[in-house]
Amino acid sequence: MWSLFISGLLIFYPLVLGDDPKEVDTELNDASPPKGMSWQSWHMKSEHDIDGHDTDAVFKLHDYRHVNSLNHDDILRMYGLLREEVVGKGDGTGGHDESEGISQKVKDKVISTVFGLIDSNSDGEISFDEWQKFSAKGGELPDMGVGVGHELDFEAEYERHHWLKYHAENDPDVTIQHPEDIAHELLHHEHEVEHDETIANKRVIDGFKETVVLIENIPDLFRSK
Repeated sequence: MWSLFISGLLIFYPLVLGDDPKEVDTELNDASPPKGMSWQSWHMKSEHDIDGHDTDAVFKLHDYRHVNSLNHDDILRMYGLLREEVVGKGDGTGGHDESEGISQKVKDKVISTVFGLIDSNSDGEISFDEWQKFSAKGGELPDMGVGVGHELDFEAEYERHHWLKYHAENDPDVTIQHPEDIAHELLHHEHEVEHDETIANKRVIDGFKETVVLIENIPDLFRSK
């Protein structure tokens, strides 16, 4: 009888907490590049405010280790996938119900596609020489259907895309509020609430488990005779 009770708890426990977002097979399907613009140009314009870039600049800007080579993390960061979830729209705005988990399947697909195109010696690194040869043939980073590639967390993205443009110089305290400011504050609040509730739920469940496994707290009905 006691073993059945424990088995029931083991089933009940994950159901209460819900699925781990990291294990959800989410296929992100965000906005696409404007008509006539490649994903690479779209990313550079939107995320780095660089128009008419040269291909060498794309490589150098994303070589975060400064080793003249791009690894898996560099590419995932460029596509906005070096995290476990996209909060809101990823740019610091949007509703919290728009947040999406990023599955390992999506990350693997991006890595296999990009490195398959450029990493000619299959060593898991894209050297500057490999990049130049790829670019010389007209190659560009493909649109993988995961949006523009917000590289930072949603707080930093809000600062990059809105606060720095409209508030940093003349209105650092955000006395003039735009729709984007209101949307960001709401998103920030909702994200904090969900985070706090998740921690609280885990504590409740953990506390429940600790109570029932104490022999003196086991009802006589469930004790071995």
